[in-house]
Amino acid sequence: MSASPSAANSPSGSCDVLIVGAGLAGLACARRLAGNGLRVRLVDAADAPGGRVRTDLVDGFRLDRGFQVLLTGYPEAQAAFDYTALDLCAFRPGALVFQGGRFHRFADPFREPARAVAFLLDSIVPLRDKLAVARLRRDVLRFDTGLANGQIDQTTREFLRSYGFSPAILDRFFAPFFGGVFLERNLSTSARWFRFLFGLFATCAATVPRLGMQALPDQLAAALPADTFRWNQSAQRLERLSERWFVHLAGGEILEADRIVLATPEHRTRTLLSSLRPASAAPPRLWNRTTTFYYAAARSPLDEPVIALNGEGSTAGPVNHLAVMTTVSPEYAPPGAHLICANIVGAAPDSDDAMQTLEQETRAHLRRWFGDAVRSWIVLAGYPIQHALPMTPVLPSITAAPTDSDVILCGDHVSSPCIHGALLSGRLAAERVLGHPSRPA
Repeated sequence: MSASPSAANSPSGSCDVLIVGAGLAGLACARRLAGNGLRVRLVDAADAPGGRVRTDLVDGFRLDRGFQVLLTGYPEAQAAFDYTALDLCAFRPGALVFQGGRFHRFADPFREPARAVAFLLDSIVPLRDKLAVARLRRDVLRFDTGLANGQIDQTTREFLRSYGFSPAILDRFFAPFFGGVFLERNLSTSARWFRFLFGLFATCAATVPRLGMQALPDQLAAALPADTFRWNQSAQRLERLSERWFVHLAGGEILEADRIVLATPEHRTRTLLSSLRPASAAPPRLWNRTTTFYYAAARSPLDEPVIALNGEGSTAGPVNHLAVMTTVSPEYAPPGAHLICANIVGAAPDSDDAMQTLEQETRAHLRRWFGDAVRSWIVLAGYPIQHALPMTPVLPSITAAPTDSDVILCGDHVSSPCIHGALLSGRLAAERVLGHPSRPA
């Protein structure tokens, strides 16, 4: 057994629960616990809340760290956030699909009936596929949330093929649209998760807060006392002595608590747990990768808040989808400028040279879409994200927060890969601490 931490350093002030990681999961957990009267401390290596949900200010532009949206129908988000205060701005339903040298509009006929006729007459996919989309929408909304326990899972591609969809609509719409959601174009993600998301896209809005995605963690953090947080502090080791927990920080400080919650990315969670037991023999969770490039432009290549998709596959170029963020919220750029967000799925270069090469390929691809005006776009930043979303070939049925060595775990890697999953895992972690479902905070 290790010596008492006081032999080297005196532990800092004690708390009931110490949460490592101030992303959405850790914040949701902290808010539930604080709302139930517990003393909570949040430790994070970053300088502000959010984890992967952050927004950087660069020359007056708001750059989310990777393209992200909030689906207003997420049950956990509805409970956690004040949508009115966030001032949500919505994308238009459907998408524009570039295929065969031009854009085709995939309209949602149920929410944009005026565009339905043009969509039905467009030859980009067979009519039977369009009718099958309507049938899928009916079935998902009437019978199946996609999350029922006990369902036999399969990949999204397998499910769509069994539903009768043709290769044309799989490659030209489903792969780029849900590839942008899953961050993988093979559609190897759980069909249960696909059906849940398909139902949300059919009935609710895809949005961003007017001032960027940072508004989400900021709103959660604002509900907590300021002294809850310890920023720029990296947890290095966990220790348990005499029923008390001690967290050793990189600078030598030791924090003490009754309970520990790890709301860290899966690879960091494994590292911290290894200080309590032999390293797990289970293979680490695989993650989908993405890269987002942001461009400043004097003119917008799109005149509406709609997603533009690559319907020609990866051989046409690296871009999976593009959005002009200033058509959704003008606050994403200074007056007179536009912010363009180009997203690559499956790549996250780890060197400056590789990033430069990828940016050049991205720009060349977008010139096919929008012409030589792309040459004048100014690169503001590029975000290669190697741990963007956990791969989810099978969707776990999570009804309680998992534990390891009596440490409570949360994060989207133990739930579902999205904002909803992170918030759900945080709530369930709080409920495990409390020993019963917590009251709304």
